[in-house]
Amino acid sequence: MMQQTAEPREAAQLEEIERRAVDFARKAGEILLSHFRKPLEIEYKSDGRRDPVTQADRESEDWLRSAIAEAFPDHGIVGEENPNSEHGSAEFVWVLDPLDGTTNFLNGLPVFATSIGVLHKGRPVVAAIFVPGPDAGSVIHARRGGGAFQDGRPIAVTPNAEPERGRLTGMPSYYWRMWGFKDGLRMRLGEIRSLGSIAYEMALVARGSMQLCLFAQPKIWDVAAGILLIQEAGGRVLEKRARRARWSPFSVFGNESVTLDELHDWRSAILAGSEDVAEHAGDRIHLRSRFIFRLRRWWAERRSRRSQ
Repeated sequence: MMQQTAEPREAAQLEEIERRAVDFARKAGEILLSHFRKPLEIEYKSDGRRDPVTQADRESEDWLRSAIAEAFPDHGIVGEENPNSEHGSAEFVWVLDPLDGTTNFLNGLPVFATSIGVLHKGRPVVAAIFVPGPDAGSVIHARRGGGAFQDGRPIAVTPNAEPERGRLTGMPSYYWRMWGFKDGLRMRLGEIRSLGSIAYEMALVARGSMQLCLFAQPKIWDVAAGILLIQEAGGRVLEKRARRARWSPFSVFGNESVTLDELHDWRSAILAGSEDVAEHAGDRIHLRSRFIFRLRRWWAERRSRRSQ
């Protein structure tokens, strides 16, 4: 994939933003690790004990917002847990997910992430994702035209031309009910994984641990950083903006004059991998009709209730 180059002044600005984003992601990750596997107060944003939020989420996002506002007071901020900043039409916007993979975090599974994506007029230009690991974890990061790295070491997507068995592919747990596959692709998707953190899975695609990932309706804070990471690691990100639309290369969230409220409400299906793998899969993956999906979901829920 040909990387876009930036003008010298812009490149220096993005380099500074990337450096700060890496520092911010690492500090936010340290905050999460300080709470990991310890008693936590939990709130639920939805009925049925769904969408949990902990003080770890809130402390991490509060720290991020404060640090960003101090370093870049004229930049906008969009996050999952708090209202948008007052800079409703700022050229640069930081998109934050302080803890992606909350359920994993609550259950002591070290598969979660802090995701920081920076947009310029709606286009991803800087990314930093903290992931836990040995010692203090690591940060996978990129800036437009600068390549992708994990703690400063270059990373790249898998080089295969088509999805291969024996490689890992990130899919939602319900993928077989929502998505249809042509030309026998479903049998060649590789080993399916649903890790419970979209940002984590996109980071794995960028560093070549996964060959492909597919998400039905992610939110902007789930993918704002991962999109740029995969692009700068030599991969391709495709989006499907409507059910009947074709997969097309991702370029911008909305348009160059997009507002913070519009960014907050963004939705689009995302498919990503190496250039060849993404294009090959995009030609063969389609959304099933809503009626069929709802029927399959109703039948699965009915069977589950009968087995209890």
